[in-house]
Amino acid sequence: MKKHLSNWHCLEPLNRPEAETLRGLIAELEPILGDRITTAAGIREQHGHDESWHHPAAPDAVCFPHSTEEVAAVVRACAAHRVPVIPYGVGTSIEGQIIAEHDGISVDLSAMNTILDVRPEDMDATVQPGVTRTQLNTHLRATGLFFSVDPGADASMGGMASTRASGTNTVRYGTIRENVLSMTVVMADGSIVKTGTRARWRRSTSA
Repeated sequence: MKKHLSNWHCLEPLNRPEAETLRGLIAELEPILGDRITTAAGIREQHGHDESWHHPAAPDAVCFPHSTEEVAAVVRACAAHRVPVIPYGVGTSIEGQIIAEHDGISVDLSAMNTILDVRPEDMDATVQPGVTRTQLNTHLRATGLFFSVDPGADASMGGMASTRASGTNTVRYGTIRENVLSMTVVMADGSIVKTGTRARWRRSTSA
């Protein structure tokens, strides 16, 4: 226990970014994002609360990337300036993770809402993180398939993956964990990694 406490106290505390640091960061991101980064008060306030009981806290700025590479560029810049990053889906969560407790940059992924591919014969699909549950199910309707994870809100795929969402169909179909085969992930340093494959493991039986 003493060793655990010692390691904990060695962690460097997270300080709120200074105004000069934020100005430099926003100036660095503007050539990449253009007018898709904003400090408008109304948009910041919208991204500073969810459906939970937690007290709202607005970020310093909100950006709207259109690709994985843009997300990675934002995260790399924030890491270099030691500014917190808050991923934002559609704001329906109840865990409080989108609240900017230490200020920072909110990365709104709602514009990354393309259903890239659907393979009915394999019963899987490739989507961007901003695709919502209802959007995907509407797209799948003609195939006779549906996406089973229903947390009770029209949540985004990225948001559900980040919270291991479950819902009314979990006992039969599993949580989001059992329904995701692979992901492309932007790490805290801005590097991009791909996890898993579309291959499925099946238990073999013998007669």
